[in-house]
Formats: sequence, structure tokens, C-alpha cells
Amino acid sequence: MTFPIKSFFIIVLFVLLSTIGCSGGTSESGFPEGCTAESYEFKGNNLVLSEISSKQSLYLFHNISDKDFWLNHPLTKDPGASAGWASSLSHGKWSALTINGTTAKTENFELTCSTMEQSGKTNYLDCRNVVKTCRIKNPVFNSEDSGSYWVAENKSLTNLVSDIKNRGISW
Repeated sequence: MTFPIKSFFIIVLFVLLSTIGCSGGTSESGFPEGCTAESYEFKGNNLVLSEISSKQSLYLFHNISDKDFWLNHPLTKDPGASAGWASSLSHGKWSALTINGTTAKTENFELTCSTMEQSGKTNYLDCRNVVKTCRIKNPVFNSEDSGSYWVAENKSLTNLVSDIKNRGISW
């Protein structure tokens, strides 16, 4: 073998060995790049998003349990014609929620985790045992895409990220 061919193989081998274990799209925590476990806490069995700024925030939720459940923001005042905030999250799936501090009109945004029996009875779960949460650092939204809403619901991580970006949200 000539020297340039040996060098080529050594470089290729080095590149291959140095990239083993790299996941490209996710961080060590299993969250997508740019998403960190911050700006939330657990209060009792509930998950409380504690983004206090008036900026728009983007949170991702991952169902780490072996059951399907509902994430819901209970409406504490007269809901009027509001449909509420319930969103189903299946085993292993992801959802994304954007919260605008100005439109949410609350310092903290509380979510419950629950299942519903055939009879209609609601069973509340301890959110810390069923959902992993992260907040996207510095998301960029379209100017006409402000507010608080579910961005994408009950998706694989790949489809979730694709749906978020298709809505014009980047990070």
C-alpha cells in the first residue's frame, strides 16, 4: 500500500471510531438538542411549568410510562366556551406545548397527568413518574404564531420535531 492510501484508511478509521455513540439529533438525556430539563417543578402530583417571563416558551413532554395518559391544564375559573387543555400522550410518544406568559396570564402553568376508566372515573397519576419534560432554549416563532397552544401532540420524536419545524418554529 502506498502512503496516501494508508493515510486515507487511517483517517477513515479515526472518523468512524470517533463518531461511535453519537446520536446527532438528541442529547445524552434523550431530549432533542437545545432542550433542557428546566423551568418546571413538581407540586404534589402535578407538573408546574414555571416560565415567568412574557416571552413565548416551548416545552416538550415524553411519556416514559408503560401506559397512555392525559396531560391536562385544569381550568380553574369559568371556562366559558373553552375546550380546555387536555391532550392524550401514548406510551413512548412526545407532545409539544407553547406558553406565552402574556396570554397565559399566569405565573405558573399547571398540568395534571391522569387516566380515565371505562366508567368515566378519572385516576390521577404522579406526573414525575410518567413524563419527562424539557424546555427548548431560545425558540424562534413566527410573529403571527404567538399564544399558548399544543404545537404537536402524541408523536414519535422525529415526527414531533418535524411538525414543530413545519409550523415555522426553530431553535
